[in-house]
Amino acid sequence: MKRAAVLIFIPFLWLSHATCARADVINFESQAPANAGVFTGIPDSPLAIGIATLTGGELLRAETGLPADQTAVYATEGLFGVDSNPLTITFSAPIGSFSVLVANGDSQNQSYTLSDNLGDTVTKQLALSGAVSGSTATLTLPASGITRVTISSANPDFWNFAIDDVTFNATAAPEPGTWALCAASLLFVLAYVKRRNDRSEL
Repeated sequence: MKRAAVLIFIPFLWLSHATCARADVINFESQAPANAGVFTGIPDSPLAIGIATLTGGELLRAETGLPADQTAVYATEGLFGVDSNPLTITFSAPIGSFSVLVANGDSQNQSYTLSDNLGDTVTKQLALSGAVSGSTATLTLPASGITRVTISSANPDFWNFAIDDVTFNATAAPEPGTWALCAASLLFVLAYVKRRNDRSEL
């Protein structure tokens, strides 16, 4: 009977291994290879990257006035009235362990809040843009089952901030063929157990 229990357990162990988490990182380098560093007032929104869709911001490279991060970023500011505060990221499948680098582009210290659809939030005050240190921070929400996050500035009128290095764990669901193979394995094991039971009753 112990052997039969082990045989039944094997397909489920294999299936659980097939359903694994993978870490995804979005750093915007491939999305903004030739973008300028100045806001245009034309948002790159919605911006779909893998299972993530970003809304409310513009893709910039070496953003002017943001010396803390001179790579590609997804940024928003309140000058034109077309970018938004907060920036929003939605996911087509639940994710976990979300983190994002937030860079303050304001000319004064500013607070930024990261929130998810589960009700979790984290707030961090960042130094003014151009400060030697403290003008960027990585904000993290460790929960699982996240489908939407927002990143917002406490400045409702003339906000200016950027995000980079969006990191999360996405669950890789098994392909249909994986489910079929597991089901076939389970049926084989059940048939084997039934046959053994029938023989033992003779």
